[in-house]
This record gives sequence, structure tokens and C-alpha cells, in this order.
Amino acid sequence: MKFGTQLTSVGRRERREALRHARTLGCEGLEVDLPVAWLHDGRITREELREKAAALRDDFAAEGMAFISLTPGLLLGHVEAPEVVRATCETAEQLGVRQIRLFTAPHVRWGGPNSTLAGLLADFDGTRDSRYWMERNARELARMLDMSADYDVRFVFELHHGYVVNSASAALRLLEPFPANRVGILMDPGNMVFEGNEGWRNSVQLMGDYLAYIHCKNAAYWYEDGRWVHRWASLRDGIANYPEIITALKDSGFRGYLSIEDLRRDLTPEERVGEGIAYLKALVASPERVMPA
Repeated sequence: MKFGTQLTSVGRRERREALRHARTLGCEGLEVDLPVAWLHDGRITREELREKAAALRDDFAAEGMAFISLTPGLLLGHVEAPEVVRATCETAEQLGVRQIRLFTAPHVRWGGPNSTLAGLLADFDGTRDSRYWMERNARELARMLDMSADYDVRFVFELHHGYVVNSASAALRLLEPFPANRVGILMDPGNMVFEGNEGWRNSVQLMGDYLAYIHCKNAAYWYEDGRWVHRWASLRDGIANYPEIITALKDSGFRGYLSIEDLRRDLTPEERVGEGIAYLKALVASPERVMPA
């Protein structure tokens, strides 16, 4: 297995310095964001995107860092804006990254009860049920795969609470009609603490070849003032059982990235990323097998 995090998690510093620091923290690859979707409303031009991608590619090459994935702000609804889909694929190829990270539709109102919605987000008002969105997203994904057939890219969907794809089974319901080399699943055990946990080992087994990579974070619940509240937690201490997850990944032959996405505030990159990768490396190296209780 390989280890990494998101470029934004390394800390605020000049990019090549950040890449060198990421290496000292144990990273072999990084997830990156580029606002390709801004093309749709004119906030960025195609030439500006090419320049940003070229600079990013050159910096990664100079520091010997790999790309894990590209997050372009792409929605399945962008099939109505083909220039965004094409630009996303071209940007990914320019960087030399296959995996494009995106989300399905939310089953709750985007941004919360009082949010203002416009443009492609206007439909995410929480009034349509998950069955509607699953069927619509399946049609949109089929069109997106047709649009991108000439590009060597893979669309990877994150398991996330509040979205119709929040579990292994939900993801497979959407993705199994399509080949695993074109679509994949980004497993996120921290998100699955809130929605979508079908058992850690079971989830890994269900995803099979569709499992692209893992967002490594954790969460837990506390009882305060008469109600249960949830908070982000360390990989070691949260509800998601990483020893069991790593055992399942070993058994499945998984060789992809374990990418730290620790959302706890007020921690240094050394604490969030460095300690997280050290913990994961120890689990991968350990001969101990942890099975479901």
C-alpha cells in the first residue's frame, strides 16, 4: 500500500517546500484540487487552467511526488456542460493522473436548511428522495462516461454522509453497470461512522475491484447535555476500526493509496499527517490479523 494526503493538509507554505515537507511526513502521493468547474460560470479560463496545471505538474515532478487524484469540483450534472467534462479530462491527462474525485447528489439540502442554491446546485434542495437521485445519477454517469471515452480517466466517488452514495452497497448499485477501470469508490471510514457502515471487512469485500483508494480519518460519538454529538477523532481512537480495515485490505490484495484526511482542527501537519501515516504503516507492517468481533 502507498501513503499520502491532500496537498492542502501539508500546511501554508510555498508549494515546492510543501511537497518536500510532505515527503518528510511519509507521503508518496497527494490529492490536488483545481477549480475546473469554474469554467461553467466564467470564473476561470481554459488557458488559466492549463497554466495552473502545468505549474502543478512541474512542481510535483521536480520534487518526485505522485498525484493520487484530481478534485475539479465536477458534478454529474455537468453533463449539461460538456466543456467542463472535457476540460476535467484534459486537465487530468495534463497532470498525468487517472483518478478524478467527485460526489453523487446529496439526499439532504446542499449547505443546510437555510442555504441559497443556484445554478447546478438548485436541484439539491432536499425535496427529492434518494431513489430519484440514484436513477438520475446513473443516467448522468452513463453520459459522462460516453463523453470521456477518449480519455484515460477513472471517475471515483467518495462515500459520504448526506449523499446517496454513502455505503459500499449504494456505490455498487450506481457503479456496477460500468467497468471498474472507468469508475471507482473512494472509501471514507470516518464518513461511514455517520452513515453507510455495513461492517468494515464486509465493505472492503463488497467493493472489490471498484475500491480506488481510502480517505483515512475517524470519528466518534459523545453524550453531552442529553444528546449524542459526533466529533472527528484520531485514527487510533475513533469508531472506525483501522486494524480490521487494514487486515481486510491486505486480504483483498489492495495496493492503492491510504490518504490521510484528518479534519481535527488546531493540529499541526506533523500531528495530523505524520502521526497518521506512522500509525497506518505500523498496521500494514504488523502480522496481527484483526477480524470482526
